[in-house]
Amino acid sequence: MSWTRERERGGAALRLMAWIARRMGWRFSYALLLPVTAWFMLSAPAHQREAVRRFQRRALGREPGWPDLWRPYFAFAATMLDRVYLLQGRTAGFRITVTGLEALDAHIAAGRGCVLLGAHLGSFEAMRALADRGCPVEVMAFMYEANARLANAVFSALSPEKAERVVALGRPDSMLRAKECLDRGGLVGILADRRPAVGEDRVVPVPFLGATAPLPAGPHILAAVLGAPVMLAFGIWRGPRRYEIRFEEFAERVVLRRSAREADLRDSVLRYAARLEEVAREHPANWFNFYDFWEEMGAAATAAEAVPQSAPAAARRAVLALPLMASPAAAQQGGGLEAVMAALAAVRRTEADFVETKEIAGLADTLPSSGTLLWQSPSTLEKRVTDPFQERVVVSGDRLVYERPSRGERQEVNLDQAPEVRALVEAIRSTLAGDLATLRRFYEVSFEGALPAWTIVLHPLSVRVRAVVQRVEIRGVEGGIRWFQTVGNESSVMRVTPRS
Repeated sequence: MSWTRERERGGAALRLMAWIARRMGWRFSYALLLPVTAWFMLSAPAHQREAVRRFQRRALGREPGWPDLWRPYFAFAATMLDRVYLLQGRTAGFRITVTGLEALDAHIAAGRGCVLLGAHLGSFEAMRALADRGCPVEVMAFMYEANARLANAVFSALSPEKAERVVALGRPDSMLRAKECLDRGGLVGILADRRPAVGEDRVVPVPFLGATAPLPAGPHILAAVLGAPVMLAFGIWRGPRRYEIRFEEFAERVVLRRSAREADLRDSVLRYAARLEEVAREHPANWFNFYDFWEEMGAAATAAEAVPQSAPAAARRAVLALPLMASPAAAQQGGGLEAVMAALAAVRRTEADFVETKEIAGLADTLPSSGTLLWQSPSTLEKRVTDPFQERVVVSGDRLVYERPSRGERQEVNLDQAPEVRALVEAIRSTLAGDLATLRRFYEVSFEGALPAWTIVLHPLSVRVRAVVQRVEIRGVEGGIRWFQTVGNESSVMRVTPRS
């Protein structure tokens, strides 16, 4: 099972612990970690406990006992508790030792910036706390946050200014913000141990703890593109409020030669994996990848706990095809879809107002926004958010442009180089264009109703898209869309009102 399909647990417990930590102090909160850890460990899905066991077996070189399985859960809980205090700058009682700082200081003094490759091992927050003690340049963290939105929302509320320094990978402006930070001589931190879920989906299979693991190529490609010095960075939990921060030289630059690009890329990932293995063996309790890291457990191990959308695309296509073959009514339904597509294609230009509500898994609050939509056939779609902030996304042909004026952000994306982004774009654009052939390139299409009122439901064919969006539902009247809903890690409902 991929880490992107692991569901966050304990939302209420996390909010309660954050409240207790702020009101009752560290000692009282630390005592509570024993029952909290016991609950999380005992209630963990069977496949997660097996994944932890497999890592510990390889890291320790023996069969792990209960104390070995307990330690990573407890260490993770301890770092989450410490994060409450570190985010607020309450570092009294913390002991943070540092090695390798001289090499990092040399890069900072040279004014070239530096890329820090880390891992889900120990605490990245401890490294940021070190930066808050007097780092002369800014530090930005780039990570994929889809599976930890609840935790990130809780901790962002504790320190909104620090939340601004965490950038989600996969956004149109991610590369631009990393480049700007380095241009200012800053530090860019990237966690490089997990297979990505969106965008760049390349992995490099390399040896790790005696078996082959798929490590992401993206962080190494990004480092090569940015052209800055690269160091390894680990924030190791050594006990109650004790951390060891390690900085280690990795490469003056990651160079991917055109004549030997794949070999250079593999060499970079191999060197990273080798060092990560050494640190993981040395500190196995700090390993916080609670999932099938080697992707070896297979579908059979997780089938009982898998969500319906994780079924193979071929099987889902077969299920959806059954009613089309079963009766004349189904064939008539297909004609209804074609008629709706024709009605949509006949609309060459339209403007509309929208109100969109986003919901994040595990949070009761919603995130509303409103603005305008403009569609110009055959391929131009503009979404302009006007409240509560200003944002503009324009898709035209194979280009997507994202703008956030209040932050001075502007980023262009070539959709040919971002197939997952293209798939999400085509869900609405190809529907507006009445382009059924393109829709079926990216989605399984089902249809209900008939003119004038109709509903189209799209299920992504791509595994990478399904990691983010499991279903898209579009409702309309005649040749216009009135409702656009996505269901996934971050669900949204957009209500559309055409302008007369």
